[in-house]
Amino acid sequence: KGEIIKIIERASSQILARVKRTKRETVTVPVHRNSGIPFLWIAQEDDLPELEPGSLVEVELLEENKHSKKSSPAPSGRILRALENTSDHELGFQLIINENLIRTEYPQEGLKYVKKFSPQVRFDSSSGRRDLRDLDFVTIDGKTARDFDDAVCVIPDIDSGGFRLFVAIADVAHYVRPKDPVDQEALIRGTSVYFPTHAVPMLPEELSNNLCSLRPNVNRLTLTCEMRIDLSGEVIGYSLSESIIRSRARLIYEDVADLLDGRTSSISSPELQANIRKMDKLAKILQQKRIKRGAVQFSFAEEVFEFDSDQQMTGIGRSYQSSAMKLIEQFMLEANETVARHCVKNRIPALYRAHDRPDMRKLQKLQQTFFRFGVKTSLSTLADPKKFNEVIEQIQELPHFEQLQVLLLRSMALAVYQTTNKGHFGLAAEYYAHFTSPIRRYPDLVVHRAIKEKLHLDQGVKSKHEPMPFVNNEMAEQCSQQERRAEKAERQSIDLMKVDFLAPHAGQTFQAMVTSVDNHGFRVNLEPHGLEWFLPLESMTDDNYIYDEIRLSLQGRRKNRTLQAGQRLEIRLLRADPIHRTLEFEVERWLSLNNNQTTKKQ
Repeated sequence: KGEIIKIIERASSQILARVKRTKRETVTVPVHRNSGIPFLWIAQEDDLPELEPGSLVEVELLEENKHSKKSSPAPSGRILRALENTSDHELGFQLIINENLIRTEYPQEGLKYVKKFSPQVRFDSSSGRRDLRDLDFVTIDGKTARDFDDAVCVIPDIDSGGFRLFVAIADVAHYVRPKDPVDQEALIRGTSVYFPTHAVPMLPEELSNNLCSLRPNVNRLTLTCEMRIDLSGEVIGYSLSESIIRSRARLIYEDVADLLDGRTSSISSPELQANIRKMDKLAKILQQKRIKRGAVQFSFAEEVFEFDSDQQMTGIGRSYQSSAMKLIEQFMLEANETVARHCVKNRIPALYRAHDRPDMRKLQKLQQTFFRFGVKTSLSTLADPKKFNEVIEQIQELPHFEQLQVLLLRSMALAVYQTTNKGHFGLAAEYYAHFTSPIRRYPDLVVHRAIKEKLHLDQGVKSKHEPMPFVNNEMAEQCSQQERRAEKAERQSIDLMKVDFLAPHAGQTFQAMVTSVDNHGFRVNLEPHGLEWFLPLESMTDDNYIYDEIRLSLQGRRKNRTLQAGQRLEIRLLRADPIHRTLEFEVERWLSLNNNQTTKKQ
């Protein structure tokens, strides 16, 4: 047992709260139920006569308790601002921002720093840059993308009969120098954060959406990885160079996928169509190479939000990775592996992307579960990337496929950033680093600087700028932590969108399909919206349910009913709370698989 003596530091010093007045003083009560703070004493009460009880405010926790003479141990705070006319959605979103320490305002010093750069990019023949503007580079991204990190081009390799793949990445390191105001803020942020309706960029938008973005028909500075690839997909030669390119077209995934899949596409240029098909041919060769060596082939559907012109959500769909997405993914993976190998071979200090083998304890439980469903496998098979895909193939036709696939994913280690190359289990890659997204990921910027420093050293070019900071474990951990924080905020914002969408339907019933269960409850897919949500055990009031982790089911103690993936239910939405991102459902009745018979709750 232990006792908390003193709070040394809080994760966040800013809290959203509501004003509460008593006869003697003013306090604020945090909006978030799990803040751990019952209320805050407010310093400088004389400045707050205009705030009515119930007013929403942002409060800064003070390091010292200004009301230490009071009997209550509650901390003190200073009101930063009143938040007037704030909707529940806006309040819920602000809670996500505060909880995850997302920095939404860029420091003025950083904004002033980027104004010194010329908006025009001109080629200087004495710079040592490779002029690649004669090549037919294109970018392929989502419809709403504004920051284009990468452009690609494929031409024949005459000598080998294979391909020359050019992956040109925005040369962010040319603009963002070590220890400058933008660099310091970028390290703190670590990554851009992508919400369903907007993004919080790692860099000022003048860089992320303009100077560094590889927009069509304008000169842009890049760091280019050129790879000579034979017909089996092996890299037989490569070069890294500072370069300048001029993208020919800004393409979107949907249009490219339409072309590749034989549907009517808006891409009408015969030359562009031929280039895309050439790229697809190489991408498929690279994909087969990775599958053959054991890259894990999970198949997860992604929830896709549909919005109207006012950015109001109109529905939710599910989509799998398209042929166009796979094309770009293969090119980015090849560049990342090539760069990682280059850094290791040349002993260049950099940040690497490491993905360890699965947890053996989790695999042991998983083996028992698989055996229960008729899938015979061994621990050595589950721990071998070359055989991992065989297991995925065996479970694909099972009713519990989605849940079993999730369990496989959860058995795997988290990918993290490290200062040494450890390889990547999921990709079955001996070498791996992040190189292709320096606009939105700080580790990529670190890798770019390392490459450029080696290039300058080889060319005898003396840098006029700050030397590259020492790459250490603290930097790697900071980047890993910020990535996890951003992912959590993104997940929470998705939940908020779902709650907003269903809030007007409180009191209504929905038919739902159980997709997975665990010891806390079960996940359902709501029909017809396609929306997935987790229901705790308390939502089933007809019995007490026990989780069977081998059978992946919930067993009723009294009625002996079994809830598992595939079971259809009718559930009622009792209430929706956007502020805390919660939907409260109650199971009304169980539906049979053929929907002709029902069992009401009792």
